[in-house]
Amino acid sequence: MASKTEKINEVLRQLRMSSPDIFGAAVVSLDGFLIASNAPSEIDEELVSGMSAAILGVGERISKEMMRAPLNQIYVKSEKGYIILNSVGEVGVLVLLVTSEAKLGLIFLELRRIVPELEKII
Repeated sequence: MASKTEKINEVLRQLRMSSPDIFGAAVVSLDGFLIASNAPSEIDEELVSGMSAAILGVGERISKEMMRAPLNQIYVKSEKGYIILNSVGEVGVLVLLVTSEAKLGLIFLELRRIVPELEKII
C-alpha cells in the first residue's frame, strides 16, 4: 500500500502532466514544511515552502481583517509566471509554479478538480 507522500506525489505528477504550463507543484504545511513536491531540480523546494508560508501568513491576516473570511487562494504574478497558493483542507497548501503564458482559467479549473483529491489523502 502506498504511503500518503507517495499518493500526494502521484497526484502532483498527474497535475503537472495535465498542463505543460505548470512547471512545479508542491504541497506544504501551514507552517511552511514541505510535504511533497514535483518540481525541476533547479527549484529550491525548501525555499518555495518557506516563502509560501510567509505569503500565506500575510494573506490570511489580510483576508481575516479586511474581508472577515478565511483565505482560499493567493496568486502572485511576475514577468516569468505565476505562483498560485490554494488551500488544501485545514492543514495544507498546494503551491503551483506556472508559466506566464498559461491560461489561468484552465489552471484554476484543474485546481478545482485536484484539490478534493488531495483533501481525501491529507
